Amino acid sequence: MKFTVISHACLYIEHLDTKLLIDPWFVGSCYWRSWWNYPEPKFDLISSLKPTHIYISHLHWDHYHGPSLRKVQKYQPELIFPKHFNKRMVGDCIKSFNFKKITEIDHGKTLNIGEDFNITSYQFNPIVIDSSIVIETNSVCLLNSNDAKVFGLSLNQILSNHKKFDFVFRSHSSASPVPHCIRGLDPKKSDRSPIDYCNDFINFGKATKGKYLVPFASSHIYLHPKTKKYNSYYSNPKMVKDIFDQQNNSDQICLLMPSGSIWSKESGFKTINHDYSQIEKHIQEATIRNKEKIERSLKINEKLFFKEKYFHSYFKKFLKSTIFPFNLSFKFAFLIKEIPTNILFLCIIDGKKKNTHLLKIKNESEIFKYQLSFIIKTSTEIFNDCNKKIMHNTFGASKLLEIILISSKSSKNLNKYLSLVDFYENDCLPISKLFSVRNIFIFLRRWREIFDIFHYIYLIKIKGIKISNLW
Repeated sequence: MKFTVISHACLYIEHLDTKLLIDPWFVGSCYWRSWWNYPEPKFDLISSLKPTHIYISHLHWDHYHGPSLRKVQKYQPELIFPKHFNKRMVGDCIKSFNFKKITEIDHGKTLNIGEDFNITSYQFNPIVIDSSIVIETNSVCLLNSNDAKVFGLSLNQILSNHKKFDFVFRSHSSASPVPHCIRGLDPKKSDRSPIDYCNDFINFGKATKGKYLVPFASSHIYLHPKTKKYNSYYSNPKMVKDIFDQQNNSDQICLLMPSGSIWSKESGFKTINHDYSQIEKHIQEATIRNKEKIERSLKINEKLFFKEKYFHSYFKKFLKSTIFPFNLSFKFAFLIKEIPTNILFLCIIDGKKKNTHLLKIKNESEIFKYQLSFIIKTSTEIFNDCNKKIMHNTFGASKLLEIILISSKSSKNLNKYLSLVDFYENDCLPISKLFSVRNIFIFLRRWREIFDIFHYIYLIKIKGIKISNLW
């Protein structure tokens, strides 16, 4: 058995004739040229990928990346998706690609994909809808928790079903646009710092009792001119390891495995030595190397016209799906500048009246006239894309937006809107969608999450303990 870390959240596991690729994003950028792999995978490494199976943990583009999937489509691997309320992962795959075998795997179910090669999928979080995967082969057990922040009874299910983990992979950062993209807020004064995310990783790792803990699914840099400033908040894997080593009093090992790092049962570790302290230099080099791609992308936006029909179509359907208690009782808007005409469009969404309005305004100061709770400012290209492709749930991660808070309840309203968009785009709104035979069986398999949600509310919202103490 052998595994290779390919990139940000991409893992490649080989045993005998079975080759499993997890969350492929290994070429180019994602989120409109905002995110780039760091370090960037080598050409030879990418060329060596010939998967027989691909597992995709969730819908976000840094895990479900079209250009990367097209690179390996010629090998016709079997695509495996976690089976949850969201049918669009399979639907998008059928619509956009030509993979001939697609499988959904139930929560907590073990699937044999080759000789002495089993995988078990565990879904988590009813709003964002994420998943972990356990890989068991050749007497080696890996837990790839990726972005899934699983805890409580849900984590206990994983630990009780798999007695020993040799390797545990988990993220150590947040892709949320809050607080970074809120105008006037200082991210350094956020209630969650990079060290807090490190402690989440460390406490989770300790709870799993895994032998080797690998900081994972968090190593990307921003190269877009509007998001490069967020590199100063980079969650450095080396920092995670340093903090772990200071706290550690067990035989667990926190191990850095940048792109190209390998472990095999026969030969042990062959890790890449990457100097994370040189990140500023690496960002400059990557910016120069990808300058043409970034400039081409910027020029596309300069020529695009705002698509009014996409805006009304998306948000009218979204509003129609929101009924009590999943409803919006406020107005908010998107502010879009159409560069070819220099027109400012104020796209108003009225949650109470469940309708949309489009206004042309002369300057930004006019936004305060319309009793809006908050404004989200972004580009024509991104807004058109999100409305057409029904992908607002990926929008925040790009950080290619600015949020202007206006009313006293705007922070609360913004969080509710972002949650409902995730819910809507993951096929959970209108709420009636959840009451199908398929989804009832999914609920029965995932009953532990109901208790975990109430436990989270009690501990975090009422008692005010730190999130890292969930583990």
